[in-house]
Amino acid sequence: MSHSGQYSARVANTDGVRPVTVTLCVTKPVYGLLGADVELDPDVSETLFDISWQRGRYFVAMWNRDIAEHDYYGRCETGEQCDLNNSTGVLVMKGLKAEDEGRYLAKINRKTPLMGLDLIPLKPVSKPIVTTSCNETQCLLVCVGEETKHTKYSWKENDETVKEGNTLTVEKSGEQSKSYTCVFSNPKSEEHSDPLTEMDLFPGQWFI
Repeated sequence: MSHSGQYSARVANTDGVRPVTVTLCVTKPVYGLLGADVELDPDVSETLFDISWQRGRYFVAMWNRDIAEHDYYGRCETGEQCDLNNSTGVLVMKGLKAEDEGRYLAKINRKTPLMGLDLIPLKPVSKPIVTTSCNETQCLLVCVGEETKHTKYSWKENDETVKEGNTLTVEKSGEQSKSYTCVFSNPKSEEHSDPLTEMDLFPGQWFI
């Protein structure tokens, strides 16, 4: 639940009591894939007449109903790098770059922003590789990908996710076609390892 908004209090000191208003701005992450388009959504439902987007102290895009035209600044200034929607306030940034990372604030209808969007550009994840260490009845599978802060591992047995993390212990079940796959992902992409069947993990131990 969001706790953003304006809060009022009365502060007492040696000079007396005075009212104080504090504006609390919450933040949430927005992930984007490098080279792709990303949407910054202020999530408002009111009718818009004035929109301004900032990155830190610097303006990125502005629109006012009385002026009608859009104004773009910084990375949005040259070419068709950005698109500001007058109806929703959504700012689309095209061809996301690593240097676009940062906190963006939308001032809607000249009100103090109550939410910041932390834009986090991500690379597509690499295809993971699985190594195995087995005896006659059990295998330890270890999955390795090019890890970053936002990557994670999970395992699928056939088509069902069975475990989080980069290791999986497999017990021989007698089902030759049962397969295991490592899924390496971040919030915007995922790759799968080559599947390993029980026949692959326990070769030469099957009787026909």
